[in-house]
Amino acid sequence: MMKNYRHVIIAALLLAPAISIAAPAGHDFSSQFQACYAAADASNEARSSCLADELNAQSKAAADSHAATAQILPGAERQAFTDDFVSWKKTILLDCSLFADKQTVAVERENTRKYCLIEKTLARLNGDDLIRQNKTFGK
Repeated sequence: MMKNYRHVIIAALLLAPAISIAAPAGHDFSSQFQACYAAADASNEARSSCLADELNAQSKAAADSHAATAQILPGAERQAFTDDFVSWKKTILLDCSLFADKQTVAVERENTRKYCLIEKTLARLNGDDLIRQNKTFGK
């Protein structure tokens, strides 16, 4: 029977504070991004560059995390996990675009969309960690 990993991801989102206490190595914005964003001095254009770099880095991390997690799952679970990953990517693109639509300035709208995508990617990374942890410890 295929497991639906969406429930694990949702639980990870809801339990993020508890997970961050239990697993201090949880995923967060990179120190490079934080320094870049702080130095951007409220300029939307400068922040856009910081966000683009961070989104690229976190997207790569999500792809790597997906591959590492899928590798430890048996056949049917691996396929369900891969299907869920594809669905998740489509969903966050739509959700973050809709969320950003309230911004009237184009660069602010794009920055809001990127920030949303990064946040959702970080949550996915934490969810993948939880799946790997559960598989590793036989839960």
